Amino acid sequence: MPSLDRDTLTEIAEHALTRPADAYFWDDRLFTTHGAVLHWAERSDDLLEESNYLSALDRIRAAANAGRPDAEVSDEHVIDGSSRHFAFGSLRTIYVQVYEGGCPADCEGPGRFEHEDHCTQNENDRYCAMWCRVECDGECNGPRTFTPAFVEAAEIISGLQDYPFVDESDHSEREYERFQSNVNEALSDAQREYDYDSEQQTADIGQRAYEELGELYGQLADGAVDSDKVADFYREARDAYFSELANEHLNAPIEGQLALLAA
Repeated sequence: MPSLDRDTLTEIAEHALTRPADAYFWDDRLFTTHGAVLHWAERSDDLLEESNYLSALDRIRAAANAGRPDAEVSDEHVIDGSSRHFAFGSLRTIYVQVYEGGCPADCEGPGRFEHEDHCTQNENDRYCAMWCRVECDGECNGPRTFTPAFVEAAEIISGLQDYPFVDESDHSEREYERFQSNVNEALSDAQREYDYDSEQQTADIGQRAYEELGELYGQLADGAVDSDKVADFYREARDAYFSELANEHLNAPIEGQLALLAA
């Protein structure tokens, strides 16, 4: 059972279906039957926004398909749209079909919304069926209800008001993956300063530095790392590596030394 009451769902639905002024949309369903519920500016590098968008998309699609083993409806009820925005560049938006059942969406006769409310409350009322036939050339097919996909989307939107994560574990995984990628890139940059080291030496020093680089995780947002600190860690690991190598050579027995001692 949804935790949001019908009034709250209706308020969210009205907001989602409000069409932006002076905007062109490539699909007639947008802001007609399908409302916008979540956005993601793909090139913003905002990891929380990315995680929330993709996690929400998975949950909403799962809700759309739940209990329907013979047919997937997520492609009908859920649209993962993409558009260009002058400020954000590439902008992805989740559009969700808000209602199902009730009067046809193209009913435009006078009193349409009063009729839809009446139909919702009185699915077998003769007035409801008559209105649809006369004004919409169709029939009422039961009370108008919110789609499971929209209910899930509304739950997510409401939850984000109190807690910033749709799925905190997903965000943590993405953050750590980005951290590892950023560390590897910064480490490669640091290693280029010592291009006279052998490949084996570079690999050994890098492995040694990795033991300390984990300390940088979480110091900056979105898995970012301070490249200067990575360079410092690598330099310290390199100094320690060659110091140990030098000590091994200095303390190694000289050839023939043991024979002289035994003489």
